[in-house]
Amino acid sequence: MQRIFRRSIGFVLVGLLILIAGGARDAMAQEIKLKLSHFAPTAHNHHANVIVPWTEEVKKRTNGRVQITVFPGASLCKVTQQYDCAKSGIADLAWGVTGWTPGRFPMTSVVELPFLVRSAAVSAQVLADLWDQYLKQEYDDVHVLYLHTPPAVHINMQTRPVRVLDDFKGLKIRTPTALMSSLLEALGATPVGMPATEIYQNMSTKVIDGFTMPFEALPPFRLHEVTRYHTEVWISGSAVFAMFMNKAKYDALPADVRQVLDETTSRQSYWRQVGASWDKAEVGARQVVGAKNEIYTLPTEERRRWREAAQGVADQWATELEAKGLPGKALLQDARVLAAKYGEAD
Repeated sequence: MQRIFRRSIGFVLVGLLILIAGGARDAMAQEIKLKLSHFAPTAHNHHANVIVPWTEEVKKRTNGRVQITVFPGASLCKVTQQYDCAKSGIADLAWGVTGWTPGRFPMTSVVELPFLVRSAAVSAQVLADLWDQYLKQEYDDVHVLYLHTPPAVHINMQTRPVRVLDDFKGLKIRTPTALMSSLLEALGATPVGMPATEIYQNMSTKVIDGFTMPFEALPPFRLHEVTRYHTEVWISGSAVFAMFMNKAKYDALPADVRQVLDETTSRQSYWRQVGASWDKAEVGARQVVGAKNEIYTLPTEERRRWREAAQGVADQWATELEAKGLPGKALLQDARVLAAKYGEAD
């Protein structure tokens, strides 16, 4: 009898061990580890105040199941290849510039047009409002968590200031996208394409005379060290940034995890919050730049001259989209209406 009892207890214990081991395997199977690539230094606002807090929030809301490892400074994917890295699955997520894939996101570039919006918060809100009707169709190959832009950019120079339109003649100015190149050409400068990580060296060796950027980007890339004159003009959104995610990876996630990702990056609130963080960084960075260098705010009348010179850029942009069968004119008009709605009509 005792032998039968001991045998029964043994079976129970073995069963319990199997259940415990199976439960441990299930728990381990539920752990989700994701790789997030971006090109900015860790000192940059977007890394410190947007990406890192977001990964921590995702971990918290999933009770530690989702762990996102961040690879900053182009340590996983090359600077200009963030979209391709997310699309191919080299990175599960990647934050990069849509304009680094020329021709791929033509409608998204609407907020890069000159003199449309000034603040990053409004620009992100405009993108969010345009998403369903216009922009969503451009991202079939990836899942997009959010879009945004920096604050509108200024002119940053090394050897001489730009204070009137004629000052652009003969200048070589770095450009991040094709649309900014068109704007610089309209103003009289020669655009030179390169990623932000190469500006410092090319300014130091005088390969370029200046670059277009908001103030917030200068301290993280140490660019206030190789500039002296800054024309505060809020000329253009410069570039659209996106947090791309590999589509297959997103689709394969459990429904509750997808829900967390969606809720923490909602178009209803989060996109604008991302932009607002850049606007906040802009204020502090302007003080840093102004303490060392000269900041000249473009007068209203001269600003009008620059606007007139740049008008053809928006018209040509809309015409080129129409030629591709895209609603360029309607999109431009809607973007302008939204900018006015949010108080930033230039």
